[in-house]
Amino acid sequence: MLLRTLVVILNKDNAEGLRRCLKSLIDQSLKICEDFDVLVIDGGSKDGSKEVVEEFSKTYPCVKFKVQKKLGGTGFARIESCDYAKNYEFVIWGDSENEYSKDYVEKIVKALEKYDVAGGIPIVESSFYGHAFAWYHALHLIVPKLKNYHVPGNNRGERTEIYKLATYPETRRAEDYGFSLKLMKAGIKLKVKVVDAKVKISLPKTFKDIIAWQKNRAKGAAEAAYSVKFFPYDSLIWISIFPVLIFSFLKLEIVIFLLALNSMIFLLTKRFLEKLKMRFFLAPIFGILIHSFFSLLTLIEFTKLFLSKSGKKFR
Repeated sequence: MLLRTLVVILNKDNAEGLRRCLKSLIDQSLKICEDFDVLVIDGGSKDGSKEVVEEFSKTYPCVKFKVQKKLGGTGFARIESCDYAKNYEFVIWGDSENEYSKDYVEKIVKALEKYDVAGGIPIVESSFYGHAFAWYHALHLIVPKLKNYHVPGNNRGERTEIYKLATYPETRRAEDYGFSLKLMKAGIKLKVKVVDAKVKISLPKTFKDIIAWQKNRAKGAAEAAYSVKFFPYDSLIWISIFPVLIFSFLKLEIVIFLLALNSMIFLLTKRFLEKLKMRFFLAPIFGILIHSFFSLLTLIEFTKLFLSKSGKKFR
């Protein structure tokens, strides 16, 4: 008999965030260790992450800590977690940066009783970078049809029977993107539902950390697209935005258009922020500029993989 639900938390060197994450899972309306178990899959932390989990495990023995057998990326973590989850009916994916609303697990599980995939509502911290990248975490909600193809991996539940059809790719990052591409290329259509299950999502604190995050994301997206032999057309769209933003000062009409675009994004994402702060009004354009720039890196890395390995036909 399959167990009901496993919550998987991806973690690396984030002991304090992991503590807050686990505390929010203990406080769920569904009962931990009765209605769901927790697996913390760790990427080789050097801080006190293991000790944090051991502290919780003393009271809640269903909270497990597992170091990845193969280090070097979250794709490997998901593959190992899928194998761990083979005795469960549902998996809820998350990161140690997440803090869950009291009814998050309950609402996701209820949706999974009828749907293959369930997503929640991201609530992003009210920092400059939160305002800059709130759209990134909520794009599938801003563009509703997108959720039929992709729900972000840090705010997602799914039926484990899906893994009989497809598996996550072995990439350093963006493995959820690769997984969505793999399903789409195979013509597998899943029933998806987004529910009002809120999860607080934090972002890197410094510009240096933002750049490192985007760099890893871009390289991971290239690996993910290459792994399923799918050209990353979306990167071409993002790349085209960069020169428009950079040279917008040359044309007043473009400046007006960009300000209007920024205003629209600012308003569309306000419900995904803890608190809307007007002093960060221009942050969305900054976030899009960074994302657009690093999409070029995705295309470069993808091309390097294509030329150096097989050169097989792509869709």
